[in-house]
Amino acid sequence: MGKLFKILMVSFAGIVVLLIGLAFVLMSVIDPNRYRAAVEQTVGRQSGLQLQIAGDMAWTFRPVFGLSIADVRLRNPDSPQELATFTTISLRVDPAGLLRSELNIEEFLAEDLHINWIVDSQGQGNWPAPGSDNAPVIVESGSAELPMAVNIRQIRVSNARLSVQNLQSGLSMSIRDINLVSRDANMQNQPFPLTMSLNLVDDAAASMLAFSLETTVSFDRSGGHLVLGDMALSLSPLSLSGDLIFENLNTNPVWQANLRSNTFPLPHLLANFFATDENTLPPPNQQQLTIHQLIANGDANGLRLESLELEPGGQPGARVSLNADARYATDNGLPRIGYQLSSAAFDLDAWLPSPAAEPVEAASASAADIELPVELLNRLNLQGAHSIDLLNVAGMQFSPMQFTLSLENGLLNLDSRATGFYGGNLELALRLNSRNRPAQLAITSELNNIDAASLSADIPLLNFLTGRFDLNTTHIMSGNSVNALLDNITGSSRILVSESSVNIAILKQVFSAISVLSPSGDMTSAWPDVVPINRTEAVLNFSNGLSSGQSFALRMDNLDIAGTGGINQQEGRFDYQLGFTMLGEPAIQSIRLNENYRDIAWPIRCNAAFSDSAARYCSPDLQKVRDMFAQIARDRLRNQIPSP
Repeated sequence: MGKLFKILMVSFAGIVVLLIGLAFVLMSVIDPNRYRAAVEQTVGRQSGLQLQIAGDMAWTFRPVFGLSIADVRLRNPDSPQELATFTTISLRVDPAGLLRSELNIEEFLAEDLHINWIVDSQGQGNWPAPGSDNAPVIVESGSAELPMAVNIRQIRVSNARLSVQNLQSGLSMSIRDINLVSRDANMQNQPFPLTMSLNLVDDAAASMLAFSLETTVSFDRSGGHLVLGDMALSLSPLSLSGDLIFENLNTNPVWQANLRSNTFPLPHLLANFFATDENTLPPPNQQQLTIHQLIANGDANGLRLESLELEPGGQPGARVSLNADARYATDNGLPRIGYQLSSAAFDLDAWLPSPAAEPVEAASASAADIELPVELLNRLNLQGAHSIDLLNVAGMQFSPMQFTLSLENGLLNLDSRATGFYGGNLELALRLNSRNRPAQLAITSELNNIDAASLSADIPLLNFLTGRFDLNTTHIMSGNSVNALLDNITGSSRILVSESSVNIAILKQVFSAISVLSPSGDMTSAWPDVVPINRTEAVLNFSNGLSSGQSFALRMDNLDIAGTGGINQQEGRFDYQLGFTMLGEPAIQSIRLNENYRDIAWPIRCNAAFSDSAARYCSPDLQKVRDMFAQIARDRLRNQIPSP
């Protein structure tokens, strides 16, 4: 056994020495630069691009045994800029193939790859477009001088960078720290793993977005088939998992996707793509969304969303379902989108928490005007149907809610069917003509048999009123922004309330102030806080925007209020000059007043901020009130003097 062991050791040592000697001879005798032309020609035939090896080709043992190529440059014959440069490329080769003068590449490693993607002001890119003379063409590999086989078992790319400049759109960005690892990569539809990570950097906004992907790839080059299976894609804070399938890549590509996501905060995801003040973002545990299912497919003409199931955070079971069809724009038509959205109970207020309270003046002054997306509306056709069992928004409940939305040639129409609203019905119609210069908006609404007491439970501002009411509004606005629309509003709103009870605290306060100058004392001592009213009717007319020109009229049995005024949006204030009149008979005397002071329009000014308490809203013009009492006294005295 001892002799056998020695013989085996000597034989093994001899083989090692022979291999080392053979490797030394190969590396000494075979000059790697003899393969330079073969590599350059193979890349040229496979891609239609020009490869230049400006540095040396040398044998290397690290990181793999094979060839090390320095200073590699890739060019497009149609563009002066370099497409890509490599500091170092390492190729692991099959030593046995070298004995047959063959260069068999088994592993590809690239470090410090830099790719340039440039689009000039005419929209021409430096990379060859599909179908161009220099677009990649699949040909048989091999060189006229040296046979060359490619069987890449592993690909590793580290510290790569892609620079993107679009002079036509002004886009400037870069993808940095690209790292890619793949084993047994092939084009024969045999699955192989792929791992990639990168950082997307917006040079203009100085922002960075991390991206990572782990998947199993199946790629059939000849059949034009690509599958990204068991995919895990991370785009913080979003994580997607599922499968992506591409077919007919060589002719008419089609794709399909089956994806799902983690629970992620939507505003934080959108902040990756839109300029956002981080201080305005909600905490990560708010405004969350979960994609339970996303099934979609598409081709060069458009896409179809078979099923999208979303669940808002904090509302288990309140899923939103969406399916849609989208056709891309063609030479003869605009892009078209059709969709259907449905949901059970959905609390929009809970999903979109209200911001911290601030004074109305500050909020109004600091709020930026919102431009209407006029160009988008003019370039899109859309048809949508919506059905929601119960919607809670702005503190109000709509149940059930159904409405349609259509956009055709710049004409936007929104029509709601009879929607359940606090014991009654709500109908709404909206028409926006974005092709008008400026855009024109018409809104009509009709509320029937609404229970004021139920509504005031959710809107405390209305808690002074009970009973059932009808409300009709018709308004026309023009402008290309929200503020411009409000500055040009015309139309009217009319409300009718029957069999109600009204809290007249503000009215008592106004007439108590008037009573200070009254010779007969307090006018309101017998008034209760709540008065039953048989009929209430109010009308608010707009003639030229919110700021001025409004006319207001209110009639509650024997109380008549009329006047004009407006609203200062920037300061969050209102200012109305009104006349409060207590009518005599035959009007129903629900609010009683000394007959000497009836049928007189008492001058009242309502000038305050919306954030003020209701007690500060209105007050009488005391100087005019004093003059009115003096005139009443003179008239009474004149009436007491007998006629001659």
